[in-house]
Amino acid sequence: MILPNPQEIEEFMRRPNYRPSRAREISRRLGIPKEGRRNFKKILRKMVHEGKVLRIKGDRYLMSDRVENVDIKDLPGYLTKTQTGGRVIGKFKRTGKTGMLIPRNLKVPHLYVEIGDEKRIRGDSLVVAEILSNKRQSRKLAVRVVDVLGKAGRLDAEFKGLLAEYGLTKGFPKEAIRESNQISSKLIAKDLARRKDLRDIFIFTIDNDDAKDFDDAVGITRIDSGYKLWISIADVSHYVKLGSSIDNDALQRGTSIYLPDKVIPLLPGRLSNEICSLNPNSDRLTKTVEIDFNHHGVMSGYRIYNSVIKSRYRLTYTLASELLNKNPNRRSRRKELIEKLHVMKELYEKIRERRVESGELSFDIPEPELIRDELGRTVDVIRLQRNIAHGIIEEFMIAANNAVAKFMFDSNISTIYRIHERPDISSFKDLAKDIRQLGYSLETKGQIKPKDIQRLIFESQNKPEKIAVNTLILRSLKRAIYSTKRKGHFGLALKHYTHFTSPIRRYPDLVVHRVIDSMINEGIMHYNDEALEWISNHSSIKERCADEVEREAIKLESVNMMKSHVGGKFGGIIISVLSFGIFVELKDIFVEGFIPKEKIKNRYKSNFKIGHSIRVQIEDADVERRRITLDLIS
Repeated sequence: MILPNPQEIEEFMRRPNYRPSRAREISRRLGIPKEGRRNFKKILRKMVHEGKVLRIKGDRYLMSDRVENVDIKDLPGYLTKTQTGGRVIGKFKRTGKTGMLIPRNLKVPHLYVEIGDEKRIRGDSLVVAEILSNKRQSRKLAVRVVDVLGKAGRLDAEFKGLLAEYGLTKGFPKEAIRESNQISSKLIAKDLARRKDLRDIFIFTIDNDDAKDFDDAVGITRIDSGYKLWISIADVSHYVKLGSSIDNDALQRGTSIYLPDKVIPLLPGRLSNEICSLNPNSDRLTKTVEIDFNHHGVMSGYRIYNSVIKSRYRLTYTLASELLNKNPNRRSRRKELIEKLHVMKELYEKIRERRVESGELSFDIPEPELIRDELGRTVDVIRLQRNIAHGIIEEFMIAANNAVAKFMFDSNISTIYRIHERPDISSFKDLAKDIRQLGYSLETKGQIKPKDIQRLIFESQNKPEKIAVNTLILRSLKRAIYSTKRKGHFGLALKHYTHFTSPIRRYPDLVVHRVIDSMINEGIMHYNDEALEWISNHSSIKERCADEVEREAIKLESVNMMKSHVGGKFGGIIISVLSFGIFVELKDIFVEGFIPKEKIKNRYKSNFKIGHSIRVQIEDADVERRRITLDLIS
């Protein structure tokens, strides 16, 4: 039995006498037998996903660019719900006397541009358009162009389109800027009242090379029972008052967004980079979690209080790692700093040992890092290099978040937790099935435990299928979210967890700081349960949005860079095998490309397995679709 290919289906739907029809009617008119209808529907669904075909009310199908013959009321709900005042991003194409908008969202059909609007727009421009309410008897859906971003396919225009797609703005409201300018950077006696003075404690920051906002600093010393660790966090709640313009704007943003060459911050720069940032040799207001660990790296006690600190050094992860390679007993201008780093490393290794025993999931999926030339152009994409300093800071922040969450839970106070629920048993069984094909086993009987998944991660280390195993596990897990219910963190194998350590860049952390304030100062609780629930849900949504934008921005720059490599041949590793093609990670440049099914020629997908090495050629780097298309060589 031979099914029609997508091109043949398109030709059929473009016939002059074709009217939107259901899958069964289309298959009958194409002469497809009953036993082939199920697979035919799969082809149609794939065409819908790719934006070539539109599925309208009544489960009827038509080509996306033939929507002019469809009544608005028959269009899909995701479009009709926003038909008044809704906005779409797309490429403008001239069609006779008027023009058409081809939306970037492939699920949205092609739309007509309002007559007269096309005169001021060049063809192939990337535009932002507003969907007009229906006012014509023809009931055609039209748009009015409200912004022209530039030529589609150019990196600057596509980047603007990405920000517009997610409704992001880099600037701040005038009132928020005015408020931030009125905040004094000088500390007075009133600011220091009821705060513990830690300015004599040796405390310093460790951050990325290009970081400008330092919201955490650490200090350590040995004590008779083991170790004492100070984690001091910028006291943003002292400056950003609940209900202020700065606060309201930060609530809407939810989080800072870190793009390849810029940051869309949560707070105005005067606060994030100056007043709140724990810059070296400057007195700064903080909230400190002071934790005692025994000689085995187990937390034995903690205290949480408002404080004032003076950071001694601003270290980068790279510099901290280099200093850890120096002998702490040798004379050096930084002798005390090197000694503290070695004590931190000693404690870190003991904490890691305990947390591995508890079943913490430590994924090994490399992140991309863009390399730029002197003009700021991306010239390479490499795997982000992590060192022991990254691990030290991560573990110390986890310890602080754990202590704060336990403190709030034991105090029986309403707050926001960071939770990561156990995976569903169905997802776990799917994982076991997928992992079996890679030569690994996973027991699915009884309660799902982090240690069961942790074993798979360890077993796949240094194996070709390592990334595939880690990726399959991640897909099977639920997302970590914010919640007012303490449900524990499955991935970290902790009963109590929250986000407290980054109030400069995450709004939930600022909320937790205010909750802590109401407890340690015996003040009025600022939030009721309903407000906390809303903030939790809203912040989870904003976090997902930020993740998507950051991922798409890196993909956009990577694909743009790969335009200069079209025709080039590379080695790659198969990371995913699907019914419609194969995803490949290149070895020399850390980017991902796709081999469509039709380019695999007469070979069956069963010949290709995750983790196998192959040779590919770069066929196309489509910036508009953010996709690299590969051709199989061998």
